[in-house]
Amino acid sequence: MHYQLPIPKSPEVFESLVCDLLNAVHNTTSFSLYGRRGQSQNGIDIISPEKKIASQCKLRNLNLNSNAQKVNFINEIIDDINAILKTGTFPRKLIIATSLENDVHIQNLLNTLAYKHNLPFSIEYWSWDYISNNLFLFSHLVNKYYPFRNNFIEIARIEVLSKKIYRQYETNKMVYEFHDDRSKNILPVFDISFINNSENTILLNSIDILAQLLPVAFAGRLNKPTGILKVTKKFNAKLVCDLAQEGKNTIELEDPIYAYPKALFRIQIQLTEPIDFFVKVRMAFNFSTDTIISPDFYFNSDIATTGELYLRDDDFNDGDIPRP
Repeated sequence: MHYQLPIPKSPEVFESLVCDLLNAVHNTTSFSLYGRRGQSQNGIDIISPEKKIASQCKLRNLNLNSNAQKVNFINEIIDDINAILKTGTFPRKLIIATSLENDVHIQNLLNTLAYKHNLPFSIEYWSWDYISNNLFLFSHLVNKYYPFRNNFIEIARIEVLSKKIYRQYETNKMVYEFHDDRSKNILPVFDISFINNSENTILLNSIDILAQLLPVAFAGRLNKPTGILKVTKKFNAKLVCDLAQEGKNTIELEDPIYAYPKALFRIQIQLTEPIDFFVKVRMAFNFSTDTIISPDFYFNSDIATTGELYLRDDDFNDGDIPRP
């Protein structure tokens, strides 16, 4: 079972949580709630004029296996997009933040809408999986919205080292850029601390390292690595990735790590090659009770949109985006 933070029960709390997360991710205070409930919001709940990013928040309890419910949900999004288009003032990115599960078909359709209608902004779909995982990067937000957590294990801290080699973007805390330095160890190290909030001992049995190349075009490569120091970390792993699908490399622990009640423990995972290319990385920590998913880490690009395009010309008309 994948552990997730509980979904907020009210739309107001959900919008506030997403707004705080956007401010934390983008290292700003410019995101704010747009208008108030009952006012015309033109398809927008949260906006940052500084970052030119808008978000529409949808706290929903839907069965996405139901085609009818999925179509109704897509129609909601299309109505929001059309409302934004009618304003004449556009963000550069629209984030659809939801309490729903991951759904590749929704992201694919959003990609198609943006492509076929030449929309002036990109569209991202944030599932509750994505929101919950990324909240763990910011302990002050977890403590603000979930002050009482005593029955599960969680990531207390996660960093990418060395900070001089893999530097966080100032504008997006999820993105790291490779900087070569022949005097340093240029192999990326994921430094992770966990805390077991429960009263029971929990075992860490295996770790999945998941990676996918990003669809980024670049003239030439980033700086070529010039030196690698001796590997001394506890776990070593190789990235397995391509553009078509997410690759996986599993570290099986012959001797499980014991997470004792009310205690912290720390591990490090060092990759066998530097990340001097465009890739998204995340990790799944398989405990005896739950699987904890790390946030997504983007290296050398903040291009996040993935998926396919549905290219049926008869589905698209001029003017407003039609409903399916």
